[in-house]
Amino acid sequence: MPSPAYPQNFFRYFLLAILAVCLGGATLVAGLGAGRAAVAHFLRDTAPRAFAEHQGNPHFGPPPARFPITYREADFTHAIEAVRDAVVSINVEVAVGGGTRNQTRISGSGSGFIFYKDENFAYIATNNHVIENATYIYISLDDETRLPTRAIGANPAHDLAVLSVSLEYLVESGKPFSIAALGCSDSLRMGDCVVAIGNALGEGQRTTQGIVSALDLTITVPNPTTGENLSLFVFQTDAAVNRGNSGGPLINERGEVVGIITAKFMGAGVEGMGYVLPIGNIRAMLEDIREVGSVIIPFMGIRHDHISEELRELFNLPAIGQWITRVAPNTPADTAGLRRGDLIIRFGEVDITSFEVFRQALIASAVGETVTLGIIRNNEFMEIEITLGAPR
Repeated sequence: MPSPAYPQNFFRYFLLAILAVCLGGATLVAGLGAGRAAVAHFLRDTAPRAFAEHQGNPHFGPPPARFPITYREADFTHAIEAVRDAVVSINVEVAVGGGTRNQTRISGSGSGFIFYKDENFAYIATNNHVIENATYIYISLDDETRLPTRAIGANPAHDLAVLSVSLEYLVESGKPFSIAALGCSDSLRMGDCVVAIGNALGEGQRTTQGIVSALDLTITVPNPTTGENLSLFVFQTDAAVNRGNSGGPLINERGEVVGIITAKFMGAGVEGMGYVLPIGNIRAMLEDIREVGSVIIPFMGIRHDHISEELRELFNLPAIGQWITRVAPNTPADTAGLRRGDLIIRFGEVDITSFEVFRQALIASAVGETVTLGIIRNNEFMEIEITLGAPR
């Protein structure tokens, strides 16, 4: 049998083919490696890894929202230094029992902060339940010195009280003191960092850090003296709040007071549920108590109520607002042109989501202040300016 006829230089081509395959494989491997690195780099810059790996999986869900993630640890050292000289410990004694000789004194403690001073006195904000029915009230500035104070007035319905202490006593104590800066609670957001400062457990000035846990809450708490329930408009924090913190300030990162600590939720298995009076809602009340001993609520001259769901559906009204049921003659509301049947949905910059929000917005305003109301009349939105009057 004749030998097979192979082309000339067969082995040369065969060796070249093998070499080409080897070089091509190496190039392919290198190319895949470089491509994988480039894709990985691209994915790190443009999309979360989990999304990149599962974007074709229909069971993985939609891609996550993309937003810049930054982290920094809040530094409250300067904020605390800015306000701590304005924070005071409050100690009270309540005399119980019949007759002078048979009386027993019960001690209690709380906190407060200096928010104003004039030529003779410094004025301290605190909770009403801290000083209610107290026979003697003393303050100290983070030391053992006890300075006598006087209760100027209170508003039990909002658990507020104002004390005064002689500037002469403060100077003679030798301790530094200052006026706390009041911030803005309206701009608070869930997650904002805050610090509580006060006379925790009667041990003197202590600080705890947390965040704003919830906003625009209404809680019902019992008055420890009368046993009657109070309805308070508050926000929530998880900063540790203990007995003795009541009346103390909650501050933001700038050292501004954004609220007054007033209560905590207590119970088995409950942690981090402290409640704070927003400073924006009580600033005007503190000034009223300081000036005249009680809270002055501006006067409008209307009666108002919630709207039933039937009326909302019938007239296609929004699920917010207060329905004016009566406008008294010769009142600020009458002068401004408000009418029975108007639906107030905005008070200044505040959306009226409930009766309590409307009441708090009115209380936070001042007599003589002109406020723009947003109302709905005959299914049309309009704005009306009203100048708030003095109570009658």
